[in-house]
Amino acid sequence: MYDKLKDFHTRTGHGGNVKLRLALMNKYAIPRPAIEAFLSTCLSCNSKKPVNRKLVIKPIISEDFNERGQVDLVDFQSNPDGKFRWILNYQDHSTKFLSLRPLESKRAIEVARNLLSLFLTFGAPKILQSDNGREFVNTIITELKTLWPDCVIVHGRPRHPQSQGSVERSNQDIENMLRAWMVDNNSKKWSIGLEFVQFQKNCSHHRVINRSPYKALFGSDPKIGLTTSKLPSEVLQKISTEEDLLMYTGDSDDPHSTIKMITSRCSLCGNEVIVEINSASAIVCNLCKNNENIIQSRQQGLKGLQKAAEKMLKISNLKVTLFQVEDCVIVPVPKVDRGPSDSANIIAIVTEQKNELNRLGTKHGIIKGWFNSSTLQPAKSNFINMSDVNKEKELSLREIVALTTGGQGFHSCNCRGKCETKKCACFKSSLKCNSRCHNTTPCSNK
Repeated sequence: MYDKLKDFHTRTGHGGNVKLRLALMNKYAIPRPAIEAFLSTCLSCNSKKPVNRKLVIKPIISEDFNERGQVDLVDFQSNPDGKFRWILNYQDHSTKFLSLRPLESKRAIEVARNLLSLFLTFGAPKILQSDNGREFVNTIITELKTLWPDCVIVHGRPRHPQSQGSVERSNQDIENMLRAWMVDNNSKKWSIGLEFVQFQKNCSHHRVINRSPYKALFGSDPKIGLTTSKLPSEVLQKISTEEDLLMYTGDSDDPHSTIKMITSRCSLCGNEVIVEINSASAIVCNLCKNNENIIQSRQQGLKGLQKAAEKMLKISNLKVTLFQVEDCVIVPVPKVDRGPSDSANIIAIVTEQKNELNRLGTKHGIIKGWFNSSTLQPAKSNFINMSDVNKEKELSLREIVALTTGGQGFHSCNCRGKCETKKCACFKSSLKCNSRCHNTTPCSNK
């Protein structure tokens, strides 16, 4: 039965359960459990199995404004607005308040200059995080340090889905809202529409913090002139001066008013405040009231973040497999570390565990670093044993892939000359230069 299954499985190009059953249907009657058992022993099928990377081990919670800032770049090169081709999306992790800026390029100096204008308005965060990589953030922080020597920021963990997912979701909302603004206004100037989208996004209710980002930051709902007042629309059309406004709102000084006011002091800050004589409530000035509203809004937002974190952990704990030493696992390989013909995963075995992290080994050597259980999946069969592991070598994931299936198969030389000598990495490896090397400089090795 195994030989028949292997023959048809190869004919279908290592197809799955359905393809294999349909291929066997006209000639053999093999039960489904036998097919599933056979597929679990196929190394190629286990190597292409998708791995769920959306699991969370330790959610990141920011307790106050400007503890963690997230920056991301949205690519609009296919739809440029004059000189602008990118969108800078900066979001505070705690309040979800975001700021959008159009960019001409994604150079670190231009990103740093736009971030500097935001930081000098709202203050700088303790941690700056980006999904573009740690080197990108380091370059931005270096440029910020040059422009503002007193500002000290550290970089966060790059490509960290449990903390970067919020800004990634806001990117999708921004694209959809910006597209709708361009259609409604019959305009292609998305650099202008960014400011309206930013305001709409910050004023909209956020599911996690259970309030708008604007209210979480400032403690009150946004005001749009007299539009947010209780005056009817027909009255709004008649108002053109401050005197008209006082007439319709009844805020003008009435000399015959019977309400008597006195000067007292705020019970919190001690500043003088004017109140009614018969005021029974505690005397608090407007600034202290606003401060209390801001504190209360941020505390409620923090509760929302904690509740969402508990929900993510609960879902992830049901999906995460707790591995033991000598368990065979599937390790996902990022696209940057493999070529187009390489498998999406490699098979490894757990050789050591420490602090809920796993050390993995393969036939070619030990993989550098430690791996969370959330990034791994159990293999359906024991494709490798501890005795097969080469413990004398410690290699990176990219090197393991290169030894297993060939790897990327290209070099990037970045030469400024004509690539005619062995100083060029491509020429030395007897490979032709490609678009990753250089596009405009003259090259004799293409």
